Amino acid sequence: MARAKEKVLCLLGSEIIDLAASAGTEVSLYTTLSGKQMIPVLLILCDFDEAVDEAVITAGKTGGDCDEFVGDRTLTNITAGFADECLQIAPIPNATPLASLILDAGESFGVEITTPETTGAATCRAEIWGRERDA
Repeated sequence: MARAKEKVLCLLGSEIIDLAASAGTEVSLYTTLSGKQMIPVLLILCDFDEAVDEAVITAGKTGGDCDEFVGDRTLTNITAGFADECLQIAPIPNATPLASLILDAGESFGVEITTPETTGAATCRAEIWGRERDA
């Protein structure tokens, strides 16, 4: 039986992102270590500095389309009560299992701004949760 400390989901990377940045801006959250693979599970956006309702992001492997984890996600529902709100973003499984992204050593996971927030400056913390495994 595997020991729990060997097989855990954990916070792999965290960065402040500017949701008003130019379209196409990528922010790397985590680079897979040598000899490892990374399986992303959940992207959490938190610590918003103001309400957000227009920004669109994708998430996945940086340096390309950056949409292998999730495609366009419009960041709605961060309202005037933004200090107490967060967004949880993940691929949604259904009756047919979804193929998921696995990053190899040296590959980075990140977020890309595809449509910037235009109502003003808007930042948040992006956290990628997942697990590493031996390659």
